[in-house]
Amino acid sequence: MAGQTAAGAGGGQGSSSATETLPSTMLRPALDVLKTALDGVRLDKWKGPAAVRSDEDANLASIRKDMETTLPPLLAAADAAPDSAAKTLPAYRNVEALYDVLLRVAAAGKLAAPGDQSSALDQALARLDDGRRALGDRLQEDAKAQEKRVGDLQAALKAIPPPAPPPAPVVCPALPPVKKKAKPAVKPSTTPAASQSSSAPSP
Repeated sequence: MAGQTAAGAGGGQGSSSATETLPSTMLRPALDVLKTALDGVRLDKWKGPAAVRSDEDANLASIRKDMETTLPPLLAAADAAPDSAAKTLPAYRNVEALYDVLLRVAAAGKLAAPGDQSSALDQALARLDDGRRALGDRLQEDAKAQEKRVGDLQAALKAIPPPAPPPAPVVCPALPPVKKKAKPAVKPSTTPAASQSSSAPSP
């Protein structure tokens, strides 16, 4: 039996480590404690004026609506890209707002709620504080990791040598101009003058 348990633990270790850092997994224990605390709140047993109970009733309704409607899709989006700070940030901001409202309810509970209800609200507040801090640390780590990846990519791009310049175009040497040979000057013929002198009558 012990061997089977160890084998089962070893076989499930991979899947456990793969999901232990999901935002929903990090917040699930705190949200479960918070839901239990909300289910145990009975405002009709709180002391103080009716205005206080009315305010806390509105705050409790806001917390329940957030846990049932607003927060689940934000956590689903963060779980779909657990390494993306941009996807985790909306869920983190929502948990921060949820914590602020619960803080007001717990503070009022210390003054007006019965001891068991006040203790349950304090415990839920502490667990939610732990969850939001863990999610904030995870968000900061993701942001640093993304910044490092961008820096590494920029460094890798700078390390790539620039492309070689294109070869210079081949310039053909200019041919020397062709010199034209000067034609010899034509000498005037003296033959007609000689013939005239030979044909003149002798005296």
